[in-house]
Amino acid sequence: MGWSARIIAAVVVLVIVSGCTSMTSLMFIPYKEYPVTPDQVGVDYETVHHTASDGTRLVSWWLPARLTEGEVAKGTLLFLHGNAQNMSYHQFGANWLPAHGYNVLLLGYREYGASEGLAKLPDIFLDVHAGLDWIIARERQEPIILFGQSIGGSLAVYGLASYPQKERVNAVVLDSTFDSYPGMAAEAMSRHWVSWILQLPAWMITSEYDPERWITQWGEKPLLMFHSPDDQVVPFARGRHLFELANEPKIWVDGKGKHISTFRHKNFRWQLLTFLQSVEWESR
Repeated sequence: MGWSARIIAAVVVLVIVSGCTSMTSLMFIPYKEYPVTPDQVGVDYETVHHTASDGTRLVSWWLPARLTEGEVAKGTLLFLHGNAQNMSYHQFGANWLPAHGYNVLLLGYREYGASEGLAKLPDIFLDVHAGLDWIIARERQEPIILFGQSIGGSLAVYGLASYPQKERVNAVVLDSTFDSYPGMAAEAMSRHWVSWILQLPAWMITSEYDPERWITQWGEKPLLMFHSPDDQVVPFARGRHLFELANEPKIWVDGKGKHISTFRHKNFRWQLLTFLQSVEWESR
């Protein structure tokens, strides 16, 4: 047996022995350092220290709406980023929203950035709940929108479905997300000959929290979904399948370009703002 085969076999055994729950930590790739803070790109922000219900201390960033005197925020979005790096790298997906009158809480997941803990399922859903708790505790009347990209979109689905105060969330926006954790993991493993053998243990990842099983559990909250046919990370078909399972009212938008590059394009920003405006009016 060659050295590469020995390594792969060892990984397979380790994964099987470690069990399905701990395997989910392999889906998250946290970075601790923040290369760029919002103020360095011209966006006001505050550091938020808050705690998940299991005691894990989290560090997130609050981007307040840019308002003139007498104006109030049009809404508040909880932004859930993808699986790699941290909110510093992903802030550009949402840091343009304060200029249009919306608050944004960039959630710092456990193990990411300055947050404590280990990123894995189901623990990370407690972070989603903690972010929503923090927003609700402000006791403001503006709409609350859950906004997830890539794996952040999948976290949004079960995170909202399991949230005790889910009626307080007015709408959901998902971008470049998928329908199944084991399905997505197996697909990712199949793309390279070194990891191809890991497709089998990838299917051992728990499907208990799969978005396809929970997206109907929100009730009838408005949903806006984006996905690019050119996405080479999360297949277009996985996003579309999840959308087809969702309750009405819902809107689908074919995106453009690479994975999570949606809001680099002004027309998609406009479509998101139009959706948010409709949520604002409906919540009055």
